[in-house]
Amino acid sequence: MIRVEGVRVAFGRTVALEHVDLEAGDGVVGVFGQNGSGKTTLLRVVAGLLQPSAGRVVLDGEPVWRGGEDVRRRIGYAGHAPGLYGQLTVAENVELFARLHGAPDGAAAQAIDALGLGDRAGTRVGELSAGLRRRAGVARALVHDPDVLLLDEPYANLDDDAAELVSAALRAWRGPERVALVATHGAKRLKSFADAGLILQRGRVVTYGRYRARTQA
Repeated sequence: MIRVEGVRVAFGRTVALEHVDLEAGDGVVGVFGQNGSGKTTLLRVVAGLLQPSAGRVVLDGEPVWRGGEDVRRRIGYAGHAPGLYGQLTVAENVELFARLHGAPDGAAAQAIDALGLGDRAGTRVGELSAGLRRRAGVARALVHDPDVLLLDEPYANLDDDAAELVSAALRAWRGPERVALVATHGAKRLKSFADAGLILQRGRVVTYGRYRARTQA
């Protein structure tokens, strides 16, 4: 489904990704590596938010960079910053993105509840803790039920109970012909249900492979 073909990203003399090749058809793929290994850059390139210096990313044969609305609607992304409007409530934010992506009625409430934010739906995002904002960002990424889900450190600032809500939402979303790339330092937590793992080092893929067969949750 997602193919990364010879992607290189350089910021001046700094090379963030170097000839990255990747093909992911379905399942949850953990993206691991030290700070500065290129995890965030890879997710931004796959999301179509950053143009690579060389190479390309395609989704079912369609280029992601400068892709049309149909391509963008198939991707859900939550980066380090939650991508939410601080003066709007959680419900207003998620509902806004639901409408932008053509999600059905009730999708916003469902995503909010899945992340355990029902009691915070009327709270302005700017008043939330870092962990609650993180969960709201994941709800926004999931609200339109995308085929491709890209999450950058979704477990940051979360306690065990909140982290389990994120994992449960991922497991519920997972299905045939769906692929998630999840960049995280919480390898142990993600490996408990991930389908494959990718390790980056200094912008290069050093390991990529599937784990043992998983039972779809």
